[in-house]
Amino acid sequence: MEMKRIPLTKHDETALFSYISDEPEINLFISGDVYTYGLEGPNVNVWAFLDGKGSWKGVLLRYMKKNYIFYSRSLDFPENAVASTVKQDNPSLKGVCLSGKKILIEKIAPLLSPLKKEETMMARCNKLLPQVSETIPFVTARLLGKSDFHELFVLLSQIKEFTTSAYENEDEAVKRWTMSINKGSAIFGVFLKGELVATAASTADSPIASMLVGVATKPGFRRKGYASLAVQSLLADRFGKGQRFLCLFYDNPEAGRIYHKFGFVDVDAFTMVH
Repeated sequence: MEMKRIPLTKHDETALFSYISDEPEINLFISGDVYTYGLEGPNVNVWAFLDGKGSWKGVLLRYMKKNYIFYSRSLDFPENAVASTVKQDNPSLKGVCLSGKKILIEKIAPLLSPLKKEETMMARCNKLLPQVSETIPFVTARLLGKSDFHELFVLLSQIKEFTTSAYENEDEAVKRWTMSINKGSAIFGVFLKGELVATAASTADSPIASMLVGVATKPGFRRKGYASLAVQSLLADRFGKGQRFLCLFYDNPEAGRIYHKFGFVDVDAFTMVH
C-alpha cells in the first residue's frame, strides 16, 4: 500500500475533526487535546496517513512525547507506518503508551514488542442522574487547587495504579495538574474532617465533552461512598458547564457496576499497549 505521512497544522483542524466525527466518544482524547493545545504547540502533534489517492487512512496523535492515540475509520490502514512513527520518536519504547479502539490496536501491538496490552471498556454518560450519592456526615467535596496538590500526590502515591503512571515525581505531577486546570480541566477532592480521602478528575476537556480519570480513594477509607461523591461532584460540574457527555475507561466488572449507576453506558472495547 502506497502511503504518505503528513504532520497536521492549524489549517487541517477542520479536516481532522471531520475525519473523527463519526465516533466522538472513541476520539474524545484527540478532539479534547487538539481543542486545548492546538495542532502546532509543544504538547500535541498529529499526523495523518494518506494513501496514493490522498485519502486519509488514519490519524496518530502524540501527547507529551510518549502518549499516543490512534484512530482509523477502517481496518485498511498502514499499521507498519504507525508503529514506525512511534519507534522513531522513542526507539527504546520506555514509558510509551499507545491506545485506541481494540480492533485497531490489535493490528499495531505486535509491532511494538515488548510493550504489553491492557484491555479496558469505554463508557459514556449523557446526563447527571439525581441523588446518586447521599449526604455523608463530616464530608465535603470541592474543586482542588495548587495548594492541595501535595496532599493529592501523597494520596495517589499510595495506590498502585497511579504509582506506575507518567508522573515520575511530585514536581512533574504538580506541573501537569496545574497546566490541566489552567486549560479548563477539573480535579475534585472529597474531605473527611479536612483530610483528603477521595478524588476524581477530568481531562481532554472541550465545550462538548470530558474524560473522567483519576478516580481514587485513600486506603482505609474505601467502600464508604467517598469516590462516588467525587465522581458525582465532577459530573455535576461538567454538565453544569454545558458539556453534552463524559466518557471513562474501566477494566473490571465491579468498577463497571459502580459507573453504570451514574448513567454510564458501554461504548466499545479500548486497548492500551504500554
